[in-house]
Amino acid sequence: MASPVFTYASAHGQIQYRDDRDHFERGLLRLLSLDQAAFERWVALAEDEPGEVLDRLRKGFAKLRPVEASRPANGGACGPYGRVGSVVHPAIAESPAFGVAADEARTLGWLVDASHAWVDVPPPYEEAYYEDRSRGAGGYGDYLAQAGWRLEKAARQVREIGAATPVRGGRALDVGSGYGFFRKALADAGFAHEGVEISAHARRVARETYGFETLADLADLPVQPSFHLVTLWDVLEHVPDPIDLLARCRQLLLPGGVVALKTPNLDCPEADVFGPHYHSLKREHLVYFTPRSLRECAGRAGLSVLDVGSVSHLLVGFVGAEQTRAWERAGRGADLVAYLTTNPSTPS
Repeated sequence: MASPVFTYASAHGQIQYRDDRDHFERGLLRLLSLDQAAFERWVALAEDEPGEVLDRLRKGFAKLRPVEASRPANGGACGPYGRVGSVVHPAIAESPAFGVAADEARTLGWLVDASHAWVDVPPPYEEAYYEDRSRGAGGYGDYLAQAGWRLEKAARQVREIGAATPVRGGRALDVGSGYGFFRKALADAGFAHEGVEISAHARRVARETYGFETLADLADLPVQPSFHLVTLWDVLEHVPDPIDLLARCRQLLLPGGVVALKTPNLDCPEADVFGPHYHSLKREHLVYFTPRSLRECAGRAGLSVLDVGSVSHLLVGFVGAEQTRAWERAGRGADLVAYLTTNPSTPS
């Protein structure tokens, strides 16, 4: 059954919002940590600002949720792979002790500390990360309760892999498998599957919920071609050396096998509108990509690109589906979705 439509207009009708209520609540409000009253206040603040709708929304959100930073922006910073750039966000809203820097071309970003040094060590990924509703530990804040829609999303991702790549079945490895939601979708689609997850808490939940045994480290697998599919859903941004991780996944692929991944996009309207509140700017995200830098990393890992696309949804209620699809086609969706292969003859 389709979710009821939710519509809202600013006092003078200059800013309109229309989306299904389920996405409004589970998408926009959840990702921005808003309730409906705060959403309405944001729209009111935005209407008072001049400019186009996205500029108004940006200025309104900055007034709704100001972020105080004791450090200046634009200070020099050195990041992964010797990249040199500057600080673009001295403090991110979710964890103000940290900021984000990017190279001069804004193709690759990275997490920095108060001294503008690159932070290359992730936080703990244990129970508080998944289930702390205060979001004080970062993370998800009630992950098990989200099982229903996450399982639906996982099933959709399996179908999308079948539509975008030659992989229709076989052996699959889910790296960063969490509670096992995507592995459940793989099993339902007939795949043999294994998982790797560094969190002991998540491995325990996957075993108790689905009976899945999960490896703690990718190094626990023999380095030999074994899988038709390796997935990295929201994983690449968590590791200090994404090229090394992709290269290790390539070693595990059978000929013609595919790496499927999703990672946040540094170059998207959501990043422009929400600035330090952009929902992908997190303490746990060490590296940020654009389509260009993701392709570069894939190539340096010895993988060929089947496709690097992007998906967007957060602002659709304000700008409509047509504009959202245009962002996606331009590679400016808030999430990058890539399919990589071992086949060296594949055009990239």
